[in-house]
Amino acid sequence: MSPHGVAEILSDIRPSQIGEDTMVLANRQRVVVGVDGSESSDAAARWAAEMAARLHSPLHLVSAVREPTFYMAEEAMVVPVEVWNQQKENARKIVDDLSESVVGIHPHLEVSTEVGTTSAAALLKECSHTARLVVVGNSGSGAISSFLLGSTAKAVTHDADCPVVVWRESRSTFDAPVVVGIDGSAASESAVGHAFEVASALGVALVAVHSWNPASKAGGVALPGFVDWAAYEREEAALLSESLAGWAEKYPDVQIERELRRGNASHALVDLSTQSQLVIVGSHGRGSIASLVLGSTGSNLVHHAHCPVMICRDGR
Repeated sequence: MSPHGVAEILSDIRPSQIGEDTMVLANRQRVVVGVDGSESSDAAARWAAEMAARLHSPLHLVSAVREPTFYMAEEAMVVPVEVWNQQKENARKIVDDLSESVVGIHPHLEVSTEVGTTSAAALLKECSHTARLVVVGNSGSGAISSFLLGSTAKAVTHDADCPVVVWRESRSTFDAPVVVGIDGSAASESAVGHAFEVASALGVALVAVHSWNPASKAGGVALPGFVDWAAYEREEAALLSESLAGWAEKYPDVQIERELRRGNASHALVDLSTQSQLVIVGSHGRGSIASLVLGSTGSNLVHHAHCPVMICRDGR
């Protein structure tokens, strides 16, 4: 393969403790985190390591350096090979240093590293094909490549083949509950399944939240005496219960707390995130949680939640 091929891997994956006989299985269970040298991505990596350890999954640290190319500014210019080589060395040092740091904290955690010559989004999407979870930071200014909330994170959450966590700083510990937003859509069902799995693995409570908008239910008409709000609320409560029923039977060890709220879904989830370790939602849906990634609800949540946010796509 050409040394300048877009999909070229600059170096072999470096497993610290994974044997060849378990590599294939490990790849399908690993937690992948994109790092770029920024404080945010370093913090995301530490969070991912803790989560991987608690989920008994391997951790895969990845970074990306684009191959030498022209950049259009006032004048076209090409990145010198010397600069590109230095960027590769910097990227390798970033993942190696993080790997060493993580293993020092979690000596039994299986850690591997990878540096690729493609875009950050393309590399993370490729890793998502066999990953259990992909983690990205939410802000920062890494010198290697932007793994931050923006075009990369949006692209990954749209196209990844596994759930994606947008890391946000949290004051909560891993003993805090997990929150899941429910709206009855297929994407929401995927989020519920992952939420039960995570809550069970961590041994914490699961807070299931369903918000509904009275105005939309009543078609914009809310005259006293003309709307049976109690009937609407019973319908929404039934939707919440039905969304949890099968999963509660599969994970009887998970304590469930139900939250049925009137009003804006993102406001409810941001509010509950203050005392949670992770908020889990579908990437799109219907009703008040529709277009969670592309619309204002998703933007509000990933920018203002007080803990990391996991976004799940339908069937993934």
